[in-house]
Parts: sequence; C-alpha cells; structure tokens
Amino acid sequence: MIQVGVDIGGSHIAACLYDSIGQQLILDSRSTYHVDPNWEAGRILDTWGAAIGTTISCAQNKVAGVGIAIPGPFDYYDGISKITGVNKYECLYDMNIKIELAARLGMPVSQVRFINDASAFAIAVSTIGKAKSFDRCVAITLGTGLGASFILNRKPVFSDSQVPEGGFLYNQLVDGVMADELFSTRGLLHLYHIVSGQRATNALEIYQMAKNESKARETFQLFGQELGRFLGPFIEKFDAEVLVLGGNISNAFEYFKDQLVDELPITEVHLSGLMDHAALIGGALLVDDDYYRELSDLIKEM
Repeated sequence: MIQVGVDIGGSHIAACLYDSIGQQLILDSRSTYHVDPNWEAGRILDTWGAAIGTTISCAQNKVAGVGIAIPGPFDYYDGISKITGVNKYECLYDMNIKIELAARLGMPVSQVRFINDASAFAIAVSTIGKAKSFDRCVAITLGTGLGASFILNRKPVFSDSQVPEGGFLYNQLVDGVMADELFSTRGLLHLYHIVSGQRATNALEIYQMAKNESKARETFQLFGQELGRFLGPFIEKFDAEVLVLGGNISNAFEYFKDQLVDELPITEVHLSGLMDHAALIGGALLVDDDYYRELSDLIKEM
C-alpha cells in the first residue's frame, strides 16, 4: 500500500510517498514548498494542495490516502484549524481543512487524516524507529518549541494519571517559566548569552562554535543538565523505558548527552535517527485503516 505523509510547519509543507510494505519513504517523490503563514487562506490551501498533488503524481498506483502532521491547536479528528493568537495561519481559523484539501486533491474526505506533529514523530520512532522494541516511550522534539508525546504500545497517551494533561510538556512550569521557553531555540540562545555574554543568532551557530569554544560547549552541558532534571520526574511517573530525541537541537546531542542521562532514571536515550522524516512517516501511518481505528478515539482527545 502506498500512502502519502505530510509535514506542515510554520513556513513550509513537505509531502512524500510511503511504502507500507517496505516501511520506508519513497524519497524521489518528496516535494517541499515554502508557505508564508500570513498569506490569505486560499493561497495557503492551494499551496498545500499543490505540494501534496505533486507527490501523488509520482505514484505508479493509486494512493490509499493522505496523513498530515500539523501543529496545534487543531481539531485533528474533524480537520478544523483552531490556530489563533500565534501570528501564523490566523486566516484558517475554524476552516475545515480536511474538506478543503480533499476537494483540491479530488479524493474522499475520509482519506485525508490529521495528527499532531509531535505525536506523528513519536508514532514513527515507536513503530519503525529507535523505540520499536519498547512498550513505553517518551519522545521529544527540541527546536523552535518543545514537542512531546508519551507512547504506550505505539499509541499516544493523553489522558492518564501517569502523564500531564494532554500529554504536553511545553506548558509545564520550571520556577515559574514555561518549559517551552527554556528547552527550545529561544532557551538555548538565552542560556548561551548568560554563559558567554555573547549573542548567537540560532542553535546551529552555537553547535558549530562548540567544536572549538568552551562557552558553547558549557551552554549545551547546562542545557542537557536542566533538561534532564525537568524530564526525569515525568519519565519516572510514566515508567518509560526509553527517551527518543528529535528536532534541530538534538543534532548537538554529543555535547549534552552525558549531562542529560546523568539526571534521568533511565539510560536508554537515543536520537531518533529519522531526521526530518519522522513526521512524514507518522502522518503516512494514519492511512492504515486498522491502525487509524485504534487511534481515532485518541485523536479526538488531541
């Protein structure tokens, strides 16, 4: 079965065919389009449809459907955007994106499915990635924000006494500060300024400096230590067996791994290894009807 996985971010959309038999993306089919989140609604939806359509045109046989990973807030089951107040995609608020895209793609509405991008990442790593041999996984993404998902037997956990409300970590407070402000690019840049007295423009710059500059390495070491102290209680409460990391900051894992692991109740800590493919794979997996039926009640809770 050939499925389409889609990853929608704040300034891009990527789509790619996924071979469910071989459990791999068909990379030659990948299309990536730039999107300005402040365009008017029709232009955004047309661009999304064009990107997905370009990928579908690469398929030799009819595709089974489209699974889309997209950040919230979003009504993932019905496909209605609830994004507001974050200076992106405001024009799509309360629009049924599922219906709009299905019409542009010429496919039944039932074949277009949505999931939170952090959950898509976690589903991918727990299905075909580094966590596939574990039952209980915590997966996080470290980038423009802190994404997180608690996974039990390949399915996200949102409402359980062992996880925070909604399975979110970004909104947890650390000494009165939201975790999203600390364990993200913003947090890393702020920490580097505190340590060095200097300003950096992005995480990649600090990573590149860390090869030769002690203050950059110290920044990552402190970042890992604080991240471990933050994650430890949540990992312990969930009884997680493995922690998997993704996102652009995880590229510097070599500089903060030891400090992170020292603060955790587990030693199984891995990079996802799926690079920017995880959300595409997690989205594509939604197209499997049996798996989607297992997830449907959970997706209603997202």
